[in-house]
Amino acid sequence: MAGQQSHKFFPTDYVDITAVIELKHQACLVHESQHVTEWYAGSHGKMEAFRGLECGCDYAEAFVRHAQSSDVTLSLYL
Repeated sequence: MAGQQSHKFFPTDYVDITAVIELKHQACLVHESQHVTEWYAGSHGKMEAFRGLECGCDYAEAFVRHAQSSDVTLSLYL
């Protein structure tokens, strides 16, 4: 498992974030009051890599499709 934050979480959909991982990290680190530098790499950073392994890329975000969601492919928009 990637950690406590994903315990009993079984994704149905993934978004490959490999191309934008550094941009995502920069955006997260802007929130200094949240002390992101203290915990990000050891928890969320590992989860990004773990989800990437699950779907065959370097880094990914994972989601569970809602039963009433339309059948669409998730994609990353820049």
